[in-house]
Amino acid sequence: MSKLAQSIAGYDYVKVAENLAHKYLLHDLGKDKESFWSFHFHDHHKAAIKYGMLDPAYFEPWWLNASRAKEVLALFGAFLVHIPLALKYPYFVAGIGAGIGEYYYKHKKAHLDPEWALEHMRNHVLHHLHDQNKYWGVTSGAVDKILGTAPEISPEEWTKLRVFYMRRYNEMREEAEEIAQENIEEKQKNMKGSLERLTNQLYSFFERK
Repeated sequence: MSKLAQSIAGYDYVKVAENLAHKYLLHDLGKDKESFWSFHFHDHHKAAIKYGMLDPAYFEPWWLNASRAKEVLALFGAFLVHIPLALKYPYFVAGIGAGIGEYYYKHKKAHLDPEWALEHMRNHVLHHLHDQNKYWGVTSGAVDKILGTAPEISPEEWTKLRVFYMRRYNEMREEAEEIAQENIEEKQKNMKGSLERLTNQLYSFFERK
């Protein structure tokens, strides 16, 4: 298999995996609040609807937000498990890396810039704001079209959806930013307190030695 063919195969593989993981991990398993994947269905979806596709979690550094940290770790883990294939198919793995990188970038941008999402990620917008049980592709709707899980909506419905949620986004953006900033400050304060407690415990330990 040529280098180009390997790269394309790896990239397309991510598109299929994206749909399957979204449906079966993030939704089917994620509906259980005790599941590792629950952050997507119970936190991310609620925020996207409330703020018109915006998710305040994406204003926070990923390492300070539990939901975002799980997303990053899951994507990194998905790439790591394919590393052994690089010994024989390095460009296939490179294609996987490109696909995962694209997913992270576009998904984050879509939930920071809903206007951009409406223009460039229609399938994902419809998943969040029209029917959360369809439109599983995040960066592309191609697999959904093949499987019949991306039903068309009329231009009138799309326009109505855009107007309604853009109004909500514009009304709620300031609140979302304030919530994110408060969360950042609280988590930084808690982290600082934890480090101070740990430092004091270490000092106490060594003083007893």
